[in-house]
Amino acid sequence: MSRTASLALGAVVVLAVLAAPAGTALAVGPYVSISSATVSPSSPAPGDVVTVSATVRDLASSSSDFQVYYVRLLGGSGSVRDVANNLGTIAPGSELQVPLTTTFARPGTYHLRVEAHGSNDVGAEKTVYYPVVVHVRERAPAVEVSASNAVAGAASPVTVTVANGLGEDMRNLRVDLSGAGVTTSPSRRVAPTLASGSSTRLTFNATAATTGTHNLTARVRYDVGAGTEETSYTAPVSFASLRDSVALSTRTVGDGSSLAVTVSDLGNAAVRDVSVRGDSPNATVTGADVPRVPAGGSRTVVLNASGFTGETSVHLTATYDYGSGTRSGTASADATVAANPGSVRLTGLDLERSGGKLHVTGSASNVGLSAVNSVVVRVVPAAGVQPAYPGREYFVGTIPASDFVSFDVYATTSANATSVPLEVTYLADGVRHRTTTRVPIADASSGGPAASGGGTGGGGGWLLPGIVGVVVLAGVAALIYVGWRNYVRDE
Repeated sequence: MSRTASLALGAVVVLAVLAAPAGTALAVGPYVSISSATVSPSSPAPGDVVTVSATVRDLASSSSDFQVYYVRLLGGSGSVRDVANNLGTIAPGSELQVPLTTTFARPGTYHLRVEAHGSNDVGAEKTVYYPVVVHVRERAPAVEVSASNAVAGAASPVTVTVANGLGEDMRNLRVDLSGAGVTTSPSRRVAPTLASGSSTRLTFNATAATTGTHNLTARVRYDVGAGTEETSYTAPVSFASLRDSVALSTRTVGDGSSLAVTVSDLGNAAVRDVSVRGDSPNATVTGADVPRVPAGGSRTVVLNASGFTGETSVHLTATYDYGSGTRSGTASADATVAANPGSVRLTGLDLERSGGKLHVTGSASNVGLSAVNSVVVRVVPAAGVQPAYPGREYFVGTIPASDFVSFDVYATTSANATSVPLEVTYLADGVRHRTTTRVPIADASSGGPAASGGGTGGGGGWLLPGIVGVVVLAGVAALIYVGWRNYVRDE
């Protein structure tokens, strides 16, 4: 723009001012704003009265006062939550505090606006806004009371769940459970802390005197900040009639002389102090105890029978307590046990004549279901039969269940002998047993010296012959040495 044009524009402005009526000011827009808006309380809960304090300021650069027609608090959708009307004027450089209130029904984050509207001295209107964010927390922790399969007249488990939805940790949590006509044990549970956003499950036992629905109330107290707060929750719990039913089932285990007894609780309440006992006319039967069997559950114990042979019957009885007070019940069952301890038989017997002796070989076989110990096979002196060197008896040792060990023994016989008696002694379940088997001599075959076999637990059938052989060799060596020494001396 040229200097001439600038001077011309200035002249026009001056003329316009001079042409204005006396006392008329130039229209200048309002300089107003909302400088702040504070929320109290800063972390409200549902139902709390929330105050938003807005500060409306007329800037010092304004040329006139600002008349405030209204200040409103608007919701996110533009709905009016609160409004203040006819608030007067604000001089340039001054401000006005306007409190607005509202409440929130549910927790969450809410985005609001403060709106101020007014005009200056010359009627120029202006509307200004200020955003406000309010975080509404849970007023109290969430509490739930639940009970499944509650039974009247018996201790029924009740679970109280506490969920901390607050914005801070809960301290010194105390939960009390109570109800009319209901006894709880324990009556209170405690927890030192419950972190924000976490939950805990506390278990009580509730015993109702009568069937039907009973209201159980969980009273929850906790510390937050510098104070103590409290909430409660009540839930109806239905208590069914007590039903008692216990069954016994059995099966044999081990060598057949032991019984595995399963106690099954078919009722709707736990049974406790279960005592299982067995009675038999021919055997001694041990007993067993079970502290507790839950409703719908089972526990298994083992009873051992002893002091009998063959098969024998066992009558089983279980006594138990249930419910509250001194209620008790019984259950019974019958079973059969069979004694099948370790037992030794001589099998695979073979006789062979060798050097005027009978060499008897075979196997000591355990046909029982438990190991036998200290097994010895020996030739028994009889008419025309005598034990003979090098193996009058054979120490077999231990034979596991369903296993065998080979042995061999020697005997001399006369012409009138018809059989060789072999005696077996052993320990089975701590009891000494003795049996004798006669081996017909007519079955003997002829042959040279036979090798003697040893089994898995066999003892020294060749021990004595070995010792004799060593002695003989030593004697021969001594004679050779003496002869050689005499020869050298003569030379």
